[in-house]
Amino acid sequence: MLLLTLLSGVVDAVSLLGLGQVFVANMTGNLVLVGLTFAGAPGASPAGPLTALGGFVAGALLVRAVAPRHVNHRALVGMCALLESALFVVAVLTWSYDGGHEPALLPIALCAVALGAQNAAVRRLGVAGLTTTVMTSTLTGLVAGRAEERTASSTRRQALSVLTLVAGAALGAALVHLAGPRWALTMVAALAVAVAFTLLVPDWPSAGRGPAE
Repeated sequence: MLLLTLLSGVVDAVSLLGLGQVFVANMTGNLVLVGLTFAGAPGASPAGPLTALGGFVAGALLVRAVAPRHVNHRALVGMCALLESALFVVAVLTWSYDGGHEPALLPIALCAVALGAQNAAVRRLGVAGLTTTVMTSTLTGLVAGRAEERTASSTRRQALSVLTLVAGAALGAALVHLAGPRWALTMVAALAVAVAFTLLVPDWPSAGRGPAE
């Protein structure tokens, strides 16, 4: 879960700095950008935020449509991580953004689908204090949660989640600056593969055993 949080921070830094001032994980930010566009704010464009919102919703609906409620949640998040890595690779291969004013809509859509699926899968897990992208409620719970609801483990999870997202954003910004956004997004794909590995590999040996074993 913390790796997914790190991934979210990196990919939002890449999208914000390298895809035309848009978020692909933090939909709250995109809703604000859409509002700025409707208000006629200078330099605001609806294309990128609306594309990200549409892709995010599509990714979440995909998980809802194809993953039954009784599916193993650990396996579901692992499979979504594999899907994310594939979508990030395609986004790198189809990269067309040259730093101009128009956002790179196809990479934005692909990354947003990946993060929409991730959020839908993580929601199934229901781990308190670990949402991987939405930190407003996590930060509020950390500093203003009711005493009877707070435990040492939940406080630690919330603090680690916030710090990991910040670290991911810093890492993403550094990668964009040092290697360029395409290489930074390649790093995001590698992170997604690492998440899938940690979630799915431990289940493989037991899955291959017969009843006699």
